[in-house]
Amino acid sequence: MTTPTHIVQLNGFARSPLVDVARPYEDQIRFSVRRMDGAKLWAYSLWRAPDGADLLAEIPFSEEYIQCAGDAEGVTVEVRVVDEAGTAHQYTVGKPTGGDDAEPTETIRWDEGRHSTKVHPHEVFTLDEAADLFVAYYRDDHVPSDHTLREI
Repeated sequence: MTTPTHIVQLNGFARSPLVDVARPYEDQIRFSVRRMDGAKLWAYSLWRAPDGADLLAEIPFSEEYIQCAGDAEGVTVEVRVVDEAGTAHQYTVGKPTGGDDAEPTETIRWDEGRHSTKVHPHEVFTLDEAADLFVAYYRDDHVPSDHTLREI
């Protein structure tokens, strides 16, 4: 096992270091995201731990992260970034293939349907597509530049 560098959060409350005990980090991310069923696991978040953090002593939050919610029918992915001025911005991520100014029309549900949000069609991801975004974020601390970001 190598030293964890990232933290994961499940369903908005259960936080732990991302570990590579059962499988390599990127495989663990893919495994976890692909398990999202909208009931037992309906939200997944990932962020980089501060340099030098002792993740056995404390699980710190971050102002910057990637998160998703949904199930096998579709998930919404969001990123939060802090600009150079220190202002935080939350974005819904979209596929490179689209974008429009019309109102969102697709509904993503999670937590057994207790919560939902509307997104544009190009902002609905499969679990595999979402897993790819999380792996890219794990590697580079941002989503690929060809994806769209809509501030929310």
